[in-house]
Amino acid sequence: MNLFRSEEHVRRWPLYSTSAEDYVLPVSTWTQIFSGQLFRERLAPDYLEKGKVYVAEYHDALREAGKASPYWNYPLIAGLDTVRLSRYRIVGAYTRFDDTVLNDLKDARNRIVNGLEHPSHHRENHLVWAAPGSGKTYFVEQVAASLGADANYREINLAKLDSHGFDNALTDAISTAQPTLCLVDEVDSRAAEMWPYEILMPYLDANMAGKAHIVFVFAGSSGFSLEGMKERIQARPKGADVLSRIPSSNQFTIAPLGFGDRVLVALSQLQAAGSAIGHEIEAVEKLGLYYVAVSDRLASARQLQEFAAAAVERIPRGDDRVKYDHFFVPGDPENKRFWVDVANVARDLVNAYVTVEA
Repeated sequence: MNLFRSEEHVRRWPLYSTSAEDYVLPVSTWTQIFSGQLFRERLAPDYLEKGKVYVAEYHDALREAGKASPYWNYPLIAGLDTVRLSRYRIVGAYTRFDDTVLNDLKDARNRIVNGLEHPSHHRENHLVWAAPGSGKTYFVEQVAASLGADANYREINLAKLDSHGFDNALTDAISTAQPTLCLVDEVDSRAAEMWPYEILMPYLDANMAGKAHIVFVFAGSSGFSLEGMKERIQARPKGADVLSRIPSSNQFTIAPLGFGDRVLVALSQLQAAGSAIGHEIEAVEKLGLYYVAVSDRLASARQLQEFAAAAVERIPRGDDRVKYDHFFVPGDPENKRFWVDVANVARDLVNAYVTVEA
C-alpha cells in the first residue's frame, strides 16, 4: 500500500479498518522517519550488530508521530481463528510461516538426516548462514531430537573455546561409532586467530577415513548473507580448504523471523511449554499474541521460548487458555504501557482467542 496516499483515499480503501489509520501520516513525517538509521545505515558493515538500536529509534520516531507501534500487522492477528501448527512444521517444534523458507529448510533437514541414516564414506558437511535470533541452533537441535536414540548430538561454539578446547571437542564428536550430528556454531568467529580452520581441517575427512559417522553443520551470521560469510571464511588461513569440503548443495540460509514467524513460534512454544509440565494449551488471547508478535523485547526465537515458558507457569490449573495478563508478572508496567499504546485499535483482540491445533 502507498504510505503517501491522502487520508481521504485511505478511508475509501475497500479493506479499510481502524488499523488503517496508521497509514495516515504527513509526507514530511514519513520522510523524517525513513531518514532514520534503520533505513539510512542498512549498507553499513555493522548494521546487524546495531540493528536493535536502530529498531528502537524507529519505534521512538513512530511514537513521537502518535503512532506507537506497527499496527499495520493488526489484521493478521484479528483475522486468525484456528492455527494448525502441523501446516507450518519443519521438524519437531520448529515452524516457519513463509512457504519458500519452510520448504527450503525441509530440504536442508532431509539432507542432514540422510547423512545420518545411511553410513557413508563421503564428507557430510553443511554450512548455514542465519541472521541473529532466527533460531539456527534450535533448528539443528530439533533435527537431532527427531532422530531420538539413533544419533548422538554435539554442540560446539568456536567463539567460546581456545585452540585446545576446540580440538578436544572435535575429537569427542568423532569418538563414537554411532552416527553423530555436530553443530559448530559461530564458525566465522575468531577472525584474528590462525588456528581455527587448521584444527578443523582433519575432522572434515573423518568419514572418508572410516574413523567416524558424523555430519557437521557449521553455522554463522557474519557478512549479511551466505555469500558474504563465505567470502570472510575464504580470506582466512585454510578457509578456502574448509569451503571446498562443503558441497554447494549443503549450503543454505535461515531467514530472519518475520511477523508471521513470531506468531507461529509463540504458539508452538506455548504448546510445548504446556506439554512439558502437563498443562494442555488450546487457545491464546489475541491481544497477548499481538504483543508477542510486535514486542521489541522478544526479537529472537530463544527469547520467545523463555517468554512462553514463563507465561504458561502463570496459568491456573484447569484453564487451557493463555490470556494477555499471563504474559506479565503482576505489576509489570509493560502490561499497561502496551495496552495504552494499542487500545485505540486493538480492543477487538480482548477476550478473543486463537485456537491452537498441533
